[in-house]
Amino acid sequence: QDFGACTLIVYIVNSYQFTSMTSSSSSSLLPPICPFTTALFIGSTLYYISYARKLNQNHHDNTNTNTDNDNDTSNKSCTISSRGILALSPVLPYFEAFSQCLENPCDAVDNPEGYIALCVAENKLAQEVFANRLMRPSTALEAFSDSVAYNYNGMLGLPIAREAVARFLEKRFLLSPRVQGGGGGGGVLMSDGERSLVSSDRINPEHIAIAAGASSILNHLFFSISEPGEGVLIPAPFYAAFVSDMKVVAGCIPIPVHSANPVRGPTVDELEAAKQNAERNLGVKVKIFLITNPNNPLGVAYDQEMVRKWILWARSYSIHCIVDEIYALSMHQVQHKFVSVIRILENVLDDDVHFVWALSKDFGASGFRIGVLYSQNEDLLQALSNLSIFSCVSHPMQLVMADILLDDAFVEPYLISSRKKLRQSYALCTAKLDEMVIDYVPADAGIFVYCDFSSLLPEQTFEAERKLRKLIETYARVVLTPGESQYDQKPGRFRICYAWVGEDVLEIAMERLSFLIIKLRKMDWINELHVEYLSDVIDGAAQRVAARRRLC
Repeated sequence: QDFGACTLIVYIVNSYQFTSMTSSSSSSLLPPICPFTTALFIGSTLYYISYARKLNQNHHDNTNTNTDNDNDTSNKSCTISSRGILALSPVLPYFEAFSQCLENPCDAVDNPEGYIALCVAENKLAQEVFANRLMRPSTALEAFSDSVAYNYNGMLGLPIAREAVARFLEKRFLLSPRVQGGGGGGGVLMSDGERSLVSSDRINPEHIAIAAGASSILNHLFFSISEPGEGVLIPAPFYAAFVSDMKVVAGCIPIPVHSANPVRGPTVDELEAAKQNAERNLGVKVKIFLITNPNNPLGVAYDQEMVRKWILWARSYSIHCIVDEIYALSMHQVQHKFVSVIRILENVLDDDVHFVWALSKDFGASGFRIGVLYSQNEDLLQALSNLSIFSCVSHPMQLVMADILLDDAFVEPYLISSRKKLRQSYALCTAKLDEMVIDYVPADAGIFVYCDFSSLLPEQTFEAERKLRKLIETYARVVLTPGESQYDQKPGRFRICYAWVGEDVLEIAMERLSFLIIKLRKMDWINELHVEYLSDVIDGAAQRVAARRRLC
């Protein structure tokens, strides 16, 4: 703007000189200015003023990004960059409510009135069994006795750890036609005849990468196989944090794929429609298809033929497929459809299919921050060998992981025990939903139930869903995952993560929800909310739980 103003002043002065020249004698000391020079000054002045205004508007737009989550971001531009401002938004929109659960957690005996988090997909039900295994003296010896624990090594992971992951994936994902649920083990080896159906029954450890959690793996994948502004197709509803995984660093754009039957998954025609809409109407080129199998938040496994069709469709457009199977070993029902993509493709992933798994869910160890990638794209792995310096797993933890994954005598009974506990908590949760007459998706995997509270909404809007969520958090002191944050099209759906608490606290949470819902069905709570009418939800639910336990 200052430059433009100076140019304008020069133009005025020169205009005055030109006028003087044409009306006075030729003895003037000022040189003549031609009309062409005047036009040049006018054009440059308008250009610089216009350009300055555009820069100012862009700066204003960037500093006001995500104002819904942080009203003060317009003042942040002087302290952090526009990329930093983009990262200010919480990864999960309900994190503030979750923090109350951490500060004042419910305990069935010591703090029965506390807050209960049913919004976090963590499996705490079998953590004690896992912890007991880790506290063996031999585990610490394994982690710290080898000098490799103290020195630099390859950034994709220690050779012994990559070897352990490869052997684990062979047994639990590749050589098992169907990863067993219910009371079965984690991976039943095939007969010699069945092995002949697989192109290779060995997974090359050189195709394994280890990083600090599945989110880190996903972030690196988005960064390495796409350009900023390119799109990622994801069947909706989907895990809310995927948006942060792909957007904050890689700059990818999520493209939800809505389908007539989300439990079955999108048809090829629905994928085609989503791709065409993104490219023609949004101007976004689709580069990646992200598949979560088993699905989060639905808790269902996709049919293997459906997965095969998706990959064939993606390959017809040179679209990469990322297959996140982080809940694969948490199939808690005996009858299910899950087959790993490694098995479906007969261990031939080529350069465009990338498998992701982690210890976070199946082993209830999200705090360990250990995620794994299996990819046969060697250029990608070379890129990750440099990127992974920012997200390496400590060498002692890699050695602990290797020790655990190779211990079949521990893994088999652990998975059986974990699935049994998941099945029991799932049954408790769904029995109460049935009692409340709340619809839900029958799940066979994962650690959550996706349910439909839309019948409680006086109006079918996401504003009404937000108000219902707030009522649940305020009066029932229960925090759920709202459907809006998971890109669901229908308001009123919520995810219940039943494995974050024990059965005693889960019973309290479900009773509070039941007590609150009974009251909400008797009133127009959008227009006439009677606070005093809802103030006894905590006490009323506690009395019901106590009465039931006395009968037992």
